[in-house]
Amino acid sequence: MIRATDYYDKQELIDLTKDLIKIPSHKDVKTQEKEIAEYMYEYFRKNNVEVSLEHVIDDRSNVIAYIKGNDGENGKSLMLNGHIDTVPPDNMNVNLFGAEMRPEELFSGDIKEGYIWGRGAVDMKGPVAAMMMALVVLKRANLNLAGDIVFSGVVGEETKSEGTEHLVSCEECLVKKHIKLDGAVVGEPTNFKYVASHRGLVWLDIKIKGKGAHSGTPHKGINAIEKAVEFLSKVKEELYPKLKERQHDFMGTSVMNIGTIQGGTGQSTVAEEALIRLDRRYVEGETLESVIQEYQELIDEMKKEDPSFDAKITRTPESVSVLPHPPLNTGMDESVVLAVKKSIEEVIGYEPEVKTEYGWTDGALISNYMKIPTVVFGPGDISLAHTDEERIAIDDLVKGVEVYTHIADKFSVF
Repeated sequence: MIRATDYYDKQELIDLTKDLIKIPSHKDVKTQEKEIAEYMYEYFRKNNVEVSLEHVIDDRSNVIAYIKGNDGENGKSLMLNGHIDTVPPDNMNVNLFGAEMRPEELFSGDIKEGYIWGRGAVDMKGPVAAMMMALVVLKRANLNLAGDIVFSGVVGEETKSEGTEHLVSCEECLVKKHIKLDGAVVGEPTNFKYVASHRGLVWLDIKIKGKGAHSGTPHKGINAIEKAVEFLSKVKEELYPKLKERQHDFMGTSVMNIGTIQGGTGQSTVAEEALIRLDRRYVEGETLESVIQEYQELIDEMKKEDPSFDAKITRTPESVSVLPHPPLNTGMDESVVLAVKKSIEEVIGYEPEVKTEYGWTDGALISNYMKIPTVVFGPGDISLAHTDEERIAIDDLVKGVEVYTHIADKFSVF
């Protein structure tokens, strides 16, 4: 097995990570991921790795890079997957280093105390840089893996997962490259643990209609906010206990969160409408349909008891592309799990833990719709993602490259 650091300089990895951070690629950027995809494309080309841009929507494209293996019949092919978008920097600390920073400096990739800072550093431009460097290392080392190694940098994970939805539904994207995948690793940060299973995810809107009236005569109206409170009380009383009983060894417990409530137009007017937005995380054995049906049954029950209650449930438009976001559930004896586990152990020096109750990832789309075993592993601490002090340790990036290189080598012959 090669040592990855023999084939690249640490500063090269730092510069790559900083360059990725410096290119804003969130939903409020007019071109979103266009510029970062083009940068990544040119980076792979300069390093003699086969690469293409696969158009997804508007000016947004996935980046597909690959190295062909030398045993097409028997070698196992692996995909490393990471998203190239980020959340916006709205909540970031503009006084991070003791001096006021301009908004554009939130993407500077500044280094302090062994960390690279900036929006996207850990979620997930740092892990993406580590995966990219692993492919470059394998190319430079001319390792001649038995199976293919593929990198997919995808758009839109922080919104509707348009990039991975396109990847899993676009058979020709890989077929025309004569690639058939046998396993995948999604590089979300796991702090040198690994994730084989996680919950599914759906965002739901509960829109409640009332009847407007002057606040001096509230009895002439129907207060939608009051009805929303009654609905949430029923959810807490009847649904919460059921969710606590639904547990999975690796996914954790089925849960929900009341994210926002909006309603009313002013204090002197009976609220005519209220909107509740929910985040629902569901475990194996539940489905998108069963989750929605539970809320619908509560709505139907309340409507039967109170004819003035009027509510409608839909999936939140901002979260809906095409495919549901189901759970990920990969067997612990799958080759990709064993390869990831052994590779982490060899690099960090002790047996890694299985991380449970992890957030949703594109790995569930890859596993469920491409029908290939998928594991989540990446350098960095997920608790720093989306925060005002987002950062990733340089040492973690270096170890990440080493782990990805080991995984590629081991999995190709498992």
